[in-house]
Amino acid sequence: MIRRLLGLMSALALAPLAVPAAHAQAPAPPPCTADGKIGYVCGLMNVEDLVAVPGGRWILGSAMQAGTGGVYLIDASKHTAKTIAITFGPAQKPYDGCNGPPDMKSIRTHGIELRPSVDGTPTFYAINHGGRESIEVFKLDTVAREPSLTWIGCLTMPAGAVPNAVTALPGGAIAVTKFLNTSDADGIVKVMNGELVGTVYVWRPSTGFKELAGARLAGDNGIVASRDGKFLFVNDYGGKAVWKYAVDGTGKPTRVAVDFHPDNVRWAPDGKIFVTGQYFDMNNRNGLHGWGAVKLDPAAMTTSPYLKIPGTAAFDNGTTTLQVGKELWVGTYRGDRVAYLPAP
Repeated sequence: MIRRLLGLMSALALAPLAVPAAHAQAPAPPPCTADGKIGYVCGLMNVEDLVAVPGGRWILGSAMQAGTGGVYLIDASKHTAKTIAITFGPAQKPYDGCNGPPDMKSIRTHGIELRPSVDGTPTFYAINHGGRESIEVFKLDTVAREPSLTWIGCLTMPAGAVPNAVTALPGGAIAVTKFLNTSDADGIVKVMNGELVGTVYVWRPSTGFKELAGARLAGDNGIVASRDGKFLFVNDYGGKAVWKYAVDGTGKPTRVAVDFHPDNVRWAPDGKIFVTGQYFDMNNRNGLHGWGAVKLDPAAMTTSPYLKIPGTAAFDNGTTTLQVGKELWVGTYRGDRVAYLPAP
């Protein structure tokens, strides 16, 4: 059980150690009240990643705890949330190679991505650790009063790979990070010690998964593609850095260091990239860590300070910073809420 928790439970495989049931007593969650400028939408378990739906009102959030329904629908205008409606259609090519739909009782979604569309039905990708290591693929209906999802297939990860984040590329391709190995009980220790246990795969409908040369890092984590799809920005969690790679493998990768363990990356409205992560300490893995974000200039590969927030009982371990309108929305790999605050 401990091995499974450390290897697969969360984005960072940093879940609390198991406690014998006879002695375990879950503490009551902190009140769902604002903490200064930081407000919360509560009742959402382990929303590790967030993505904005076109239109400026809706946000999709992952759910890394089984039994939550797989994906949350957050109303950014009303500061409310619920599980999104999901239906299941027949698997469509090229996503028809998996063994049927996911088990919705065990699905645990992680990194998510939305490929825009002109017909009102973008493609939604969700990393899943429940029952299989996969990328579940959905169509998102944005025409109805509320968005809903229809499952259209999945991509099963290469053997032994624990995926973390996914980003869309031109031509129906995607790139996905591998954080560590399914069979490695000490994977997170290796990540934090700087061992190169991760990588990046590029999947294309014509060729399947291919490893990106030179992208083996100490826990490849968040990933985002440049607007033209020519470059990938990849978080090196154990190495406390962000790397820039050419998708075609040409040129020399470039690197910029950060002062935290970088988790997810999202585009900011000004054309820079939000890089968010935790001041995580392996010697205090279940304590408070604090979290922060910087802005990355994708051309110069330089960063500027943006947020640095102490961890609290109400919210810690920020993973994703997403700007919707004049507010920032922040997810966490461990907690019962998402946070929102005014954009600086």
